[in-house]
Amino acid sequence: MAMKLTLIGPMFIALTLAATTGWSEAQPELRERFVCNFGANQRFIDIYRRGTSAPRGGACRVDYTKNGVTKRVWSASGDYAYCVKRALALVTSLTKGNFSCRPETTESRDPPPPP
Repeated sequence: MAMKLTLIGPMFIALTLAATTGWSEAQPELRERFVCNFGANQRFIDIYRRGTSAPRGGACRVDYTKNGVTKRVWSASGDYAYCVKRALALVTSLTKGNFSCRPETTESRDPPPPP
């Protein structure tokens, strides 16, 4: 998986290439994830983007996972910034409610190059 860190305001966003079912099964998507914890409670905010060559960043959606149930909470057909803004507002809201939120980092699992 490819990963890129992007600074948005005071937060870094990890961009990872993901293939998901449903919304864009045939196309790879970029996924940004925040993991928020408060005691035993854990929440995930995922921002998915496809069509990155579009002038405003392409289509996007924001999924929110709470108590193991994932719901699509926002989407836009051609304004990626809208999804980022909404997701960061949710992260901010959870932080104000004593959750500790951080971007998820993953190690690349790419195979080593051939000798």
